Amino acid sequence: MLEITRKRLEKAGLIDRAELCCEDASEMPYEDNKFDGVFMSFTLELFDTPEIPKLLNDIKGVLKPGGRLAVVSMSKEGGESVLLKLYEWAHKKFPAYADCRPIYVEQSLKEVGFVIKQKEKVNVLGLPGEIVVGLKKDEKK
Repeated sequence: MLEITRKRLEKAGLIDRAELCCEDASEMPYEDNKFDGVFMSFTLELFDTPEIPKLLNDIKGVLKPGGRLAVVSMSKEGGESVLLKLYEWAHKKFPAYADCRPIYVEQSLKEVGFVIKQKEKVNVLGLPGEIVVGLKKDEKK
């Protein structure tokens, strides 16, 4: 994924405007207030529910004031479809194959203090998903 992104940025002439990193999200080695933005796609839902707030707080720490976190994830919000219930069953029975699970994306970001700037519902192979962009508040104001 990192190499694909690097190539796309080079093609668009934007490689000098971005710093790409690939690290363990549960042990980020970055100083506070380092990044303008963090992007996660189908990653947050891989963590156990109690780990999600810790991870989001760690991300909030490495974001500069006013920095943005963009999350693409399977969504539990409004998810009452038969397909979603079947997927959740498969996740419980066969987690090695259905490793992601639907989560409350917007609620998770709000609970750790992100201000929601954008939210879009998407359909991911018939399953509900969301794209949520949260803003780190400037604590000094």
